[in-house]
Amino acid sequence: MTLKKRRLSILSIIILFYFINALPLEVYAEKVVEINDKNIQIVRQEVTEQSLTNEPIELYGPYAEAQFYYELHSNVTTKDQYLQLEVAKSELLIDPSSITIKVDEEPIYSTTLAGESTNIIKVPLVGAALLEGSHTITVSFDGFVKEGICVPQYTTGNWMSIQPNSYLHIDALPNNSEDMALYDYPRFYIGSLENQVSVITPQNPSMETLQSAYIIANFLSNQSIENTVSVVQEQEVKKMLGNSIVVGGTEEFKTSWVKQLIQDEIANVKEDSLYLSQIQLKQNNQAARALVVLAKKPENILHNTDLLTSSQYYEQFSGDVIQVSELPKPIEGDANEQEITFKEIGMPNIQLDSQHTKTETYYYSLPMETGAIQNPTMELKFKRSATIHSNKETLDDKEEVALAEIELIVNINDVPYPVDVRSLEEDENGNIKAVIPIDPATLKDKPLMTLQIETSGLRMDQSCVALDQNRWIQLFNDSKLIFPTSGNGEKSDMYFNNFPYPFSNKAEELTIVLPEQGISSKDMLSLFNVLTTNNRLPEIKLKQTSEIKEEDLKNGNIIFIGSLAEHDLLTAMKDDLLVNYKENVPQLSEHGFLQTEVNYYGFMQSNPWNQSYSMLVLDNLDDSKQYYTRDFLSYLQYSENNSSIAVQTGPDQFFTNTQQLEKTNLDSMEEKKEISDKRNILYWSIGFGVLIIAMFLLIIYYMKRRKKFHPDNKLKR
Repeated sequence: MTLKKRRLSILSIIILFYFINALPLEVYAEKVVEINDKNIQIVRQEVTEQSLTNEPIELYGPYAEAQFYYELHSNVTTKDQYLQLEVAKSELLIDPSSITIKVDEEPIYSTTLAGESTNIIKVPLVGAALLEGSHTITVSFDGFVKEGICVPQYTTGNWMSIQPNSYLHIDALPNNSEDMALYDYPRFYIGSLENQVSVITPQNPSMETLQSAYIIANFLSNQSIENTVSVVQEQEVKKMLGNSIVVGGTEEFKTSWVKQLIQDEIANVKEDSLYLSQIQLKQNNQAARALVVLAKKPENILHNTDLLTSSQYYEQFSGDVIQVSELPKPIEGDANEQEITFKEIGMPNIQLDSQHTKTETYYYSLPMETGAIQNPTMELKFKRSATIHSNKETLDDKEEVALAEIELIVNINDVPYPVDVRSLEEDENGNIKAVIPIDPATLKDKPLMTLQIETSGLRMDQSCVALDQNRWIQLFNDSKLIFPTSGNGEKSDMYFNNFPYPFSNKAEELTIVLPEQGISSKDMLSLFNVLTTNNRLPEIKLKQTSEIKEEDLKNGNIIFIGSLAEHDLLTAMKDDLLVNYKENVPQLSEHGFLQTEVNYYGFMQSNPWNQSYSMLVLDNLDDSKQYYTRDFLSYLQYSENNSSIAVQTGPDQFFTNTQQLEKTNLDSMEEKKEISDKRNILYWSIGFGVLIIAMFLLIIYYMKRRKKFHPDNKLKR
């Protein structure tokens, strides 16, 4: 180990110990509770199969590969563990086309893809592949479609794909592990379709407890592509299909089974602290885990939810019980929302070469108003292999044919921004930095940005050029996008094409006002999911309409669940609403909608209590107690329409007032043009009149002057 590395290691250890000591916590022993309530059943299904993908993965020849990951928490000793791939392939493939399976870079299986070979490939897993730890499966594809020497194999017919029915069969997948501690959070509380996780609240939770439960459940559900986390009240629990998280104040729970669960914990809960206890639940031959989140005052849970949603904190967990009196200050570094690194977008350091010419597509919700972005740029940091020459004059003819031009292409919202890799100079360490301007139109009205990196010129299609070269580009994830914003920039209107912005804006407070009768936990969790951008929620205040005050509505953005019939404060502002109401019924027909067909509606406008912020109203027009659907929120989230009013009339049937807005804007433009034309006519008329008067005065002047100097007048004088 070099001196520099040793110093870095020592410094890391010092920082780690300092930060752990900064977290005031106490650790206790594991507890086991028998569930004796016959009305509650623990029902755990054994999970032995793990899907590899939920969509086809296409591999294009002559060579490509895909990687998958799995983790074992103990050695697997039972037999019949395997990987099963279902593949589709081109009928043009010939020998020696093949597929090779590697586990941790060790080849374990190869088979031909030519001819009438099977589409189901079953690969036994033995030895090191079943040891405790993390493992990587690599599926490599070698494809040939033409015979002969010096024949290029890069054609659209050279492909295979891995189908969604592919899976990994191992008896000891994570859901079956019995030895769990808090350091396994959040992994064991994400759940699966077979073993779903419940976040359990009291029967009548305080707003602080309810909001805490939604924040925790929202975080866990965003860790999985499946809908495997729900929020339920204690009296609603009949079956435990997986692990549970019990959230609430020590005096809030009423059911006997929850009281039995937490009775030994309450005595340990200290004043003004958050208490986490991991308990094993047993019933007959079934077992599950419960994470108990308690505090004497529910607000202590709400103020410390970061402990369960920030990796900075939960990665320090150990043991089965933790009690925290105060969270240390979060490490924010030099956070700047105007600079977005590729790492923040989710991209690792990536090496692109002749076999891996492009990355996957990454998605990122921009944390600012796109209309306010001015002079955006990107700063790329990368290395290139020595075989990518920067000087064409040093190449011989053979190298020149093989090399050609090499580009690094950054696709932002499907708009390519190329960089000539060979034309850039390296620094003394071999690093290259390129600053590229971005057209603001690429980002305008697109708050969800897509990013993909690809290369051109790394492959050598000249099969007869004998060059044993591996050309590559190493792109570093500290490359960044720079989006300067200006308060004087163009201000976007309050349209759904920006939703969930500005309500998801981390820099602004968001108040969600609930009707007195409340809404379902499922619908509330759906709203929290939509408001989450880049795994972060805005600062939310959850309030019931009876406890909200007018002053509370002046400090930020607002979402009203329900409209005039549910909220008196909204009724007081009905003359300032975008939608006209008569007897508490929205007159949606005035905006071009068939009133009788509307099930759910929403409108977005400026906050009538503070025009600097925005307001969203979500409500229904049917007799159900549901104010919106998950599909309706998803439609608003991904809508590209410049609309301020949207309705849902049935499953997958959504309509907006886009046409009305376009007509209004067109009428406004025509009105402005008409006013401008009238002004121009007036100005021309005034100018013409002034010109006539000036000419008349000049004529009089010259006539008098001529008369003055006439010979007859001189004789008279």
